[in-house]
Amino acid sequence: MARWAPQETDTMAAIAAEVIAQVGTNRTVIAVDGQDGIDLERIAAALVGGFEQHGVHAMAAAAPTTEADVLRADLVTPFRTTGAGDGVLVVHGAGLLAPGTRTLWRWSLWAEQESGRLGRRADVKIAASAVLDVTDPEHPRREWNDAC
Repeated sequence: MARWAPQETDTMAAIAAEVIAQVGTNRTVIAVDGQDGIDLERIAAALVGGFEQHGVHAMAAAAPTTEADVLRADLVTPFRTTGAGDGVLVVHGAGLLAPGTRTLWRWSLWAEQESGRLGRRADVKIAASAVLDVTDPEHPRREWNDAC
């Protein structure tokens, strides 16, 4: 018998609700990073859709680099200083949760799949605000990686 799994839209709306509750939506910048081979652009677009389900304006942007100064100058600062009120920018790209860039984001999401999970980088997983299992992209699951 097949098990029920939430649709991508439901999972992403739940994650967006978590972000809204934890850090708010006043010019909030979020990072989406993940294992090699994962479609981070798709995850970012789905997360934007999750925010829109809650009535929050959001947009996605591909990170042009992993250099903190460039990310700050080209994406973070312009988004935070142009415009007022609610808004979320979801930046996606490999390496965004590296030690040099982690402080740029108010909240972050690490995406991984079952294959290669044993080889995941513990430091990145710990740095992420949340972990998303995208082994089945149509039915991603929020992982609760607590220590208990």
